[in-house]
Amino acid sequence: MNFNEKEDITENWQWEINSTQSWFKLGLRDLYSYRGLIMRFVRRDLIASYQQTIIGPVWMFLQPLLTTSIYFVVFGNFAKVSTDGVPKILFYLSGTIIWTFFFDNISGTMYTFITNAQIFNKVYFPRLIMPISNIITQSVRLSIQLMLFVLIFLFYHILYDQFQLSYTLLLIPLLIILTAAFALGSGLLISVFTARYRDVDTFFQYILRLGMFVTPVVFPSSIVPLKYQFLFWLNPLTPIIETFRAVFFNHGAIQYNYLLLAVVNTTILLILGLAMFKKRETEVMDII
Repeated sequence: MNFNEKEDITENWQWEINSTQSWFKLGLRDLYSYRGLIMRFVRRDLIASYQQTIIGPVWMFLQPLLTTSIYFVVFGNFAKVSTDGVPKILFYLSGTIIWTFFFDNISGTMYTFITNAQIFNKVYFPRLIMPISNIITQSVRLSIQLMLFVLIFLFYHILYDQFQLSYTLLLIPLLIILTAAFALGSGLLISVFTARYRDVDTFFQYILRLGMFVTPVVFPSSIVPLKYQFLFWLNPLTPIIETFRAVFFNHGAIQYNYLLLAVVNTTILLILGLAMFKKRETEVMDII
């Protein structure tokens, strides 16, 4: 290859793969240029989820309904856990939908390297595409499940004249973005360590199972003893779920101070997760 040919090639290349990665170079332009691939992964995941099932996408409605029914019987009727006057089905359904959204997002993100190792070793594309496509896939499911929630909510609102609609409903998109960002940031951080040390996988599976019981999914924050309230509200999912219930059910005052703290903590976690993921992605691929 002569000098002119080499110069011509270097002028026309579109991206370069290096062994060293900057901490804060996220490659957002690359991600945008691969937006078509992101949507293909989203479509693939949605179709694959319900392939060879009899009722297909109906599972999107059935899953939260079945889970809510179990909580209704166990925590509502047997354990007699308070719902602070909110109809039990709406109380459990609201917690279930948000917790499932968080759980599916973090579970899908924390295995990014392990589940996609074969693709990553054959083809180059920005690795962040996989967790981002997972977030979008789960957001589609959440949107459908929220429609179910709104239908039941309107049933109580119209038939029993319960709950007043207010401008605070505008907070709902923020709560969804906050939940996705918390799961994405946590999942990206965990994915780096899970690929290197498989014990981390077992550890976080255990933590996630227990996580539901330190999050107000099946109980209101009002039953938590006062001396543990601060620690309880440090969990970003606590202000998210409590605010969700407050705006729909006019259930207590919105704790804006804790919601702001959740925004700050989640933003820091997301930045750390993105930086760690981009910094270590090449190194991780060498060890799996």
